[in-house]
Amino acid sequence: MKRKVLLVCYYLNLLMIIFFVLIVVAGLLKQEDIINFFFLNSTANVIRMLFSIPVFYLWFNCLVIWSKYDKRIGQFFLLFFLIGTYSPFYFKKHIRTGIGA
Repeated sequence: MKRKVLLVCYYLNLLMIIFFVLIVVAGLLKQEDIINFFFLNSTANVIRMLFSIPVFYLWFNCLVIWSKYDKRIGQFFLLFFLIGTYSPFYFKKHIRTGIGA
């Protein structure tokens, strides 16, 4: 059950990264409508807040995996400072090796 929940969190985290990239591209292309929708629309803000809960859960689980199995300081800095962006890659690496969830 925990593995399925973490996989859902993993896919939601990837979805959030895609949205982040779209917002950055929209900002570079000066698409004001897209930027206003993501930052000024109350529905979009609620959705972003709800999607951030599984991202935080996956990040916390990756920190637990790091503290039990990894102990490399470079991995910790990447996890700690790139909270939502590095966690899915770290999680997928440990799922492939069979460590963690």
